[in-house]
Amino acid sequence: MEIYSKIFSNDGLLICNYLFAFILLRAIWTAPWKSFLSNHVRFNALIGLTIWLAALWFFPVGVREGLKLHPLGATLCFLMFDWQIATLMLSGILLGSLYHHHDNFIVFGNIGLVMIALPIAASWLGLRLFYRFGKPNYFGFVIWNGYTMGALTMTLSAIVNGWIILASGTQSAFTMQNVYWNYLPIIISIESVLTGAFISGFAVALPDSVTHFDKDIYYPEKPDK
Repeated sequence: MEIYSKIFSNDGLLICNYLFAFILLRAIWTAPWKSFLSNHVRFNALIGLTIWLAALWFFPVGVREGLKLHPLGATLCFLMFDWQIATLMLSGILLGSLYHHHDNFIVFGNIGLVMIALPIAASWLGLRLFYRFGKPNYFGFVIWNGYTMGALTMTLSAIVNGWIILASGTQSAFTMQNVYWNYLPIIISIESVLTGAFISGFAVALPDSVTHFDKDIYYPEKPDK
């Protein structure tokens, strides 16, 4: 995403870095560290997902700088670890990705806002809507918060990223159509399937590893025999 350093002015880049730094400091300050570190199942899930998502972030698919695509994992991480841990985890992966691709670290805040903060905020809103209007059952939780929100958050981030690049004039509408917009349905579908599959699996096999899944609420009690 070195292209962001060409689109934004130095002042714009710094403002985005300050905004994202505030989010990171807020996440560090408010994260439930004690309960998280004491939950060994959730901590082990964090290690595994970090390795898996790092591989996806480090090796995006595409032929043009700034137009390469990869699953984000933001909705999955939010559901698993809540927004604080998810933000810090993905930010660490982003830093590793920037180093891996030899990109300028000054774009850290811009990318963090578009690909981490924005989808996590949308995931939080989707969860609030589910609490307000949805039925408390396993299938509803997985279908809405996993598959549907995974697709919606990926769509939101991809559209914002594409609009920024297109509005800057660094890429033509023809190029954007042929190497970016046409491939969005594929990456959105992948994000949806991966998020839904992982969260459904964790909710069944390791429900205690999912922060926003309460097995006492989503699994009906079995009648006494």
